[in-house]
Amino acid sequence: MSRAVPLVVFLFAGPAAAAADLPPGALVRLGDDRFRAGDGVYHLALSPDGTRYATARSAEGGTLALTVWDAATGRPVCEQRVSRELFRGFVWGPGGAFAVAARTAPAPKGQRGRIVPGDFCVWDFTAPDTAPPVLPPQGIIARISGSLPDGLPTPAPEYARFLLSADGRRVAAKWESGAGKFAVHVFELKPAATAATLTRAGTIDLGADAADAVRISADGKTVVTFRALADSERQGGAEFVATVWDVERGKPWGQPFRVRSTEQLPRLRGPDSSRNVISHKLVLAPDARSVYVPAEENKVWGFDEAPLVLPQNDTDPKRRRSVIRWPNDPNAEVRWCSDGGGSAFSGDGNVLVIAANRKTYVIDLVGGKELGRLEGHGSTPGAVAVSADGTRIATADRFGLVRLWDARTFRPLHDAPGHRAPVERAELSPDGERLLTWAPDETVRLWDVATGAELRAFSDAPARPTFIPDGTAILFSTKDRLIARDLLTKLEVPLPGGLAKAKPGSAIFAPDGKAVLVQADGDPSIAVYDWPGGKKRFELSGAGPARRAGFSPDGTVVFTDACSGERWDAKTGQKLSPAWPDTHRDDFTPVLALRPHPPLLHVARNEELRVIEAGSGEPAPHSRLTVATDDARSHAVWGIAVSPRGGQFATTHWRYENEVLLCEARTGRVRRTLTGHRGTVRILGFTPDGTKLLTAGGDHTVLVWDTRLNTVPLPDEIKQETSAAKLWNMLAADNARDAYLAMSRLAREPGAAVKVAKQRMHPAASGDHEDDTTNRTDARGIELLDALDTDAARALIRDLAGGHADAFRTQEAKRARERNAR
Repeated sequence: MSRAVPLVVFLFAGPAAAAADLPPGALVRLGDDRFRAGDGVYHLALSPDGTRYATARSAEGGTLALTVWDAATGRPVCEQRVSRELFRGFVWGPGGAFAVAARTAPAPKGQRGRIVPGDFCVWDFTAPDTAPPVLPPQGIIARISGSLPDGLPTPAPEYARFLLSADGRRVAAKWESGAGKFAVHVFELKPAATAATLTRAGTIDLGADAADAVRISADGKTVVTFRALADSERQGGAEFVATVWDVERGKPWGQPFRVRSTEQLPRLRGPDSSRNVISHKLVLAPDARSVYVPAEENKVWGFDEAPLVLPQNDTDPKRRRSVIRWPNDPNAEVRWCSDGGGSAFSGDGNVLVIAANRKTYVIDLVGGKELGRLEGHGSTPGAVAVSADGTRIATADRFGLVRLWDARTFRPLHDAPGHRAPVERAELSPDGERLLTWAPDETVRLWDVATGAELRAFSDAPARPTFIPDGTAILFSTKDRLIARDLLTKLEVPLPGGLAKAKPGSAIFAPDGKAVLVQADGDPSIAVYDWPGGKKRFELSGAGPARRAGFSPDGTVVFTDACSGERWDAKTGQKLSPAWPDTHRDDFTPVLALRPHPPLLHVARNEELRVIEAGSGEPAPHSRLTVATDDARSHAVWGIAVSPRGGQFATTHWRYENEVLLCEARTGRVRRTLTGHRGTVRILGFTPDGTKLLTAGGDHTVLVWDTRLNTVPLPDEIKQETSAAKLWNMLAADNARDAYLAMSRLAREPGAAVKVAKQRMHPAASGDHEDDTTNRTDARGIELLDALDTDAARALIRDLAGGHADAFRTQEAKRARERNAR
């Protein structure tokens, strides 16, 4: 399977992102971030003319990002942040574009923000001069309630749920008195700081009967309440009682109706199981005269229409009509969602657009037939919208991809190149020129790292792919088998020997390329084969769950879990003594890297961060990390990537979803922040030469960052500084960010940098008189010299490495020389 790969084969690839679209410090973007919200979209609206759309998604710090987008370009126009605790919904119709949130009581700066339960506010989220309600301090939101004389809390009246009419003119709020009384209040929509200034269009008094679900008609003139019947789901579906109310009169139109869904629902437990079924299984017609419910029976599924307002002289309240049926897919469960926006109607109410099974169905309700099927999402869309003029359909999924469609032809209005879900795995080719990526959309893509062009794409890949040792093909798993595909032709290549019968799963090659380990999917087993012969060496089936299996750096040992000390001989499968006591597994996290070798772990224990080799437990050569206890941001969420050049590592923090933090190895303090992704960012790893860092974002793209010291963007005052002595003093100061800028400025003047370093650093005569300040300065100074990569700089590092063996300066210089000798 070995041969050269002609470079000309990749010239047909698509264009990369323009330099103008790149954030500062980024060299290239792999993929397309247009029409990507950054996280799952469960609230979606189209402007009445279809030229813009709005999304709501979760963001960092307990907030929700409410974004308006240009429908032609897929680029954001404006964005507001609202507390997830406060947000209640939004609508974009002929009557306006309004968002609703619970109101907060004024509070002094830094004190507890309090939600006023019985009130809310409304604002136009498209107007540039308006703003959402002030965000309460993170994590300290509290509710206001009255108190009895003995200090026990008493429930206060509150609005528990909001429904907005599709025309954007009214909002229905489900009201709970706190004393066992319930109602629905309907208001005319307009910007308002408090509900007290809104005009109330009507009140529906429910008395002591709480509604399990509430729906409002498209024009806001009718409200329908639903109440689940106890234990109805036990009979193979869900049954509920529906009451139709005239908003202005506050009276029902007639007697309540009993309606039943025949969908075979999974068994739900708990006192609210019926309520959950009702909440998610109702699609109310725009005129509120009927409701559409799911049906599943006799190996078919579809939708039925149940009338809520009977035609004149029709006295059969149980009458229902089968709208449409499809055969059940025996390999997949029916998955659909109407609550939260997974369905929408055309303006005349004759066409239903509803998402299920990763597709969106367009249904003619009058004729009972499927008009079209919108496909192209990596998961079932959780939000669907139709523009008021009937020309556009929008769909959005849990990965944040938004697709726009022509409502007449059902064709997409834009392409969605690249991944359709966030990249979770990446591997650099043996020649370092190509990147292999995998995402939960179950596609594998091959990219040119220098240009960002997509070279190849492979579908039906539920497991992580890998390059074969010579880089001419990739090995990955489909749902039922392990396969190899040639990168030149995309054709499947026969696997040798026993590998042809290997279980589907993830493959990892040994460091010398002479063996391959297959970690089975959904099976706690691993098997090791010769490569390229394919002869099975052994299989481990009783070693417990296989998690991050692999080879030790020297290839003599295999492990089923990188964070466990258990290991086996890579040739015989014989169990060996543990690499370390398996008592502190949670202290170990794999180091993020673009290649599987060497497999490294970082160990966080007793405020210390160390790097060791998986499978052996030996300290990783040339790597040294410590963590400053006063810098909480250095604690990683997705793990860390250690620069092969030493001196720094990359990490992320849960409070800052789209930031990558470059931290210096000596102190663990943040020296540089990289921002350029939309949504949560994931670190993929450094290139082997340490000059680039690759990250993946919620926008489904990969960014390649330039991490060379002499390319760090500098503020004007640092650019204009010409005194090497002043810059060295800044390098030696406590502030890690300022020190890094000074190092970068000096790196742009190699001759001056070496000269000042010679004046400030001499070969250590002893290990005495060292402290954290001198060690920090030495680490930064040697990192600077190493980055210069000139003869004079290398000579000075050599001299410093000849100092006293116990001195930190000597040891740091030796580590730099060892790294460069690899």
